[in-house]
Amino acid sequence: MKLYIIDIREVEKNSRVGERMFAVVGRQRQEKIEKYRFDKDKLRSLCAGALLCLGVMEWDEGELDFDLHKVVPEKVNWEMLPAFFDAQKKDVSCDYGKNGKPSLVHYPSIHFNVSHSGDYVIAAFDRQPVGIDIQEHRQLKDSTARHFLTAWELEQATMQAENGNREEILCRLWAIKESYVKLTGEGIGKPMKEFRVNRQSCQIEDEKRQPIAGFVEKLWMENYYISVCSF
Repeated sequence: MKLYIIDIREVEKNSRVGERMFAVVGRQRQEKIEKYRFDKDKLRSLCAGALLCLGVMEWDEGELDFDLHKVVPEKVNWEMLPAFFDAQKKDVSCDYGKNGKPSLVHYPSIHFNVSHSGDYVIAAFDRQPVGIDIQEHRQLKDSTARHFLTAWELEQATMQAENGNREEILCRLWAIKESYVKLTGEGIGKPMKEFRVNRQSCQIEDEKRQPIAGFVEKLWMENYYISVCSF
């Protein structure tokens, strides 16, 4: 598995780099970017497309690295990407499942998933299905948390809270649950209370408490919570 993260502000402040990135992401992504109304959404989509191209080009079937690689847009030779895909006579066009989960048309053995929050876009690549989510720290009231957490999860959050970090735990749980529904491709069609997060075992469990997936948590810049989920 390989993880990439990019700060959209670094693209926002350098229009020349943004233009180079736009030129390499492919027509399908370009059309998607152009449909967005707000500049921030355009930037996020652009960065997602750029990470997708970079992840495919650097993909190594034997990659066991689980580090989080920060992409510095100004230091990437974006011009080499078109040459790579032209040589392979392939591109990064995607098909979308019934709930919108993307898959690569020309690279079916590479599984990927993308997420964004705040100023960051993150992407995961693996040999098997993967789901990833990033959440910027924010206030989550119990009334909100009860909509996506089971009673057991709320109880566990209270027990695990130390030094008033209950909000952090709730945000982490939200990221983990999001990464799972992105893994399965069910998206918002999957009721969040049909499964639960066991942070002690780092597993997702079904209603019978049987493990159905595993996850890994990461912290980024102290106030971004990342979860990567796989079977």
